[in-house]
Amino acid sequence: MKQLKMLHFMCFAVLIFFLLALPASAGENVGLIAQVYGTAGEELGGLEAEDTLIITDLGSPAGSYVYLDDFYAEFYGNGLLYTKNLLLVQNPRNSPLWFAFFDKNSGDCVFIEVSYGEVEGISYQVTENINFEELAADESSRAEWNTKVAGKVFKGREFAIVTIANAWATGDLDYELMQCLELHNHFCPGVSSGYVLANWVEENYPLEDGVSYTVFSCPVWCKEDVFIKRWDATPGTKGLWVSDLTGEEKEALGGSPAGIFVVTDKNAGTMQAVVLSFDFSPVNEGCGAQEGDPTWVSKYLMDLWMMDKDNWDGIVSEIAVIDIDEATLNEMKQAASNPYVVLGLLDEEEQQTNIPFLSFLGVLPELRLET
Repeated sequence: MKQLKMLHFMCFAVLIFFLLALPASAGENVGLIAQVYGTAGEELGGLEAEDTLIITDLGSPAGSYVYLDDFYAEFYGNGLLYTKNLLLVQNPRNSPLWFAFFDKNSGDCVFIEVSYGEVEGISYQVTENINFEELAADESSRAEWNTKVAGKVFKGREFAIVTIANAWATGDLDYELMQCLELHNHFCPGVSSGYVLANWVEENYPLEDGVSYTVFSCPVWCKEDVFIKRWDATPGTKGLWVSDLTGEEKEALGGSPAGIFVVTDKNAGTMQAVVLSFDFSPVNEGCGAQEGDPTWVSKYLMDLWMMDKDNWDGIVSEIAVIDIDEATLNEMKQAASNPYVVLGLLDEEEQQTNIPFLSFLGVLPELRLET
């Protein structure tokens, strides 16, 4: 009996030893995320599934992936749903780790930035009401928010958080569009137009078994990230080729070219270059934006207008549909080639000096959308 008691004591002692020897970081990780959720919940009076959107770049900053398990444990523990209450946006790995908790009923948003690694904790937090109707109500409210934007109240993420959160609050933000926003990391008319273009292509040239798209996104604006997310048309898989056009070349193509979408149908043995335009004029005229509006107002109104599929008629049109072969497609891909010249839509002798065609993203300036 004494030997049995001694054995039990030794087992208990060994168990205590191993518990004390567990890495401290595991407990600290749970503590950090729990602190973030606790702070947000306290500020907002709770995190309800019907009212809450969480926007975060968790997983993008270097090493932040170690908090993913704890994040989702808290997330699901609060009764939240991945497709309804969360947007994980992509950022460079040298970005800080941040969280924005938005309550659509009150319009309040809790922004939290954290430090992690050797020192863990909330390094910055602020609560602001970001209800768009209130922010844009009059000159005074707009000026007040402009001051906060200039002061980077959300550490420079004011536009992204305000536009995404308010669009989500309408209940009309398509989940497939939300997926594109995750990659693009903010909501703007450039990505909205890409979503409209992608839907137009799929409706008129269905992406059925044996069908694939090769995109020559020329000129370039934010639309490209939609094609990457929706079609897996990536530079690495040679599905996306990106470049710009001069003003003269745009005018020669009708003023609003959006790119060339090569549709390959292996079943039918066909390959067509579908050249499309995108007209922003109806968007600018119909969205309600006024001259002199801050960009966070005009661009958000343009996004709202394009979220309504009833407004899509007539803004995408075909410049040309040309049957091509593999040799022509390969010529279009060459660095020294302008695909519009290859297709005979631009005169090679009159072509302006252009930026070389590049099979990667992020090197050309974002298109400026006039309002």
